[in-house]
Amino acid sequence: MTQTLPAHRAEPAEALLRTGVVAVLRADTAEHLLPAARTLADAGLVCLELTLTTPGALDALEGLRKDLGDAADLGMGSVRSAGEARRSLDAGAGFLVSPGFRADVVAVARQAGVPVYPAGLTPTELAAAWDAGATAVKLFPASTVGPAHLKAFTDPYPDVRVMPSGGIGVDDVGTWIRAGALAVGLGGALSGDALAGGDLGALADRARRALDAVAGARS
Repeated sequence: MTQTLPAHRAEPAEALLRTGVVAVLRADTAEHLLPAARTLADAGLVCLELTLTTPGALDALEGLRKDLGDAADLGMGSVRSAGEARRSLDAGAGFLVSPGFRADVVAVARQAGVPVYPAGLTPTELAAAWDAGATAVKLFPASTVGPAHLKAFTDPYPDVRVMPSGGIGVDDVGTWIRAGALAVGLGGALSGDALAGGDLGALADRARRALDAVAGARS
């Protein structure tokens, strides 16, 4: 029997709307995810995206969920199939992010009532992902096109929520927010060496800079 999708797309989490930043925690191993996640949450950057490209990411997500509880909004990225989407949800993902648009991933998330952020780059790709029921569309890789691309897209698509990610620097956050981004995904520019056991104090400083940039762009 075919399952019926919910009538409405899932809304972004309050934490995402409030902070405007998602930390994309892509690492070679899961060893240092917990201290990095704790540091980010303590700094106020509470939307944290693990990725399935990190070995042991699903187990790490379960561990972070137990450790951080409601202090962070934890999701899974690099989700490329319905099976990966289901396994991520079973591990406790509160949202799903894809590097491209897969209708079956969006469908799994909608059935679960969970926010989902599929990616696209062209207007056709972004509009298709939105029409499929995305919570917001992930403009990826954002650094290859720049904020002007976002502005040009949202002029004829003012109702589409867009979250740029991929190659964005901490100092670029405010420009993207002013161009109309719902939020910004930050990966290596934010994490630095922290996911390899590096400087957590510097990670906290970068997190606060990113959050301040969002606040400044919105004021």
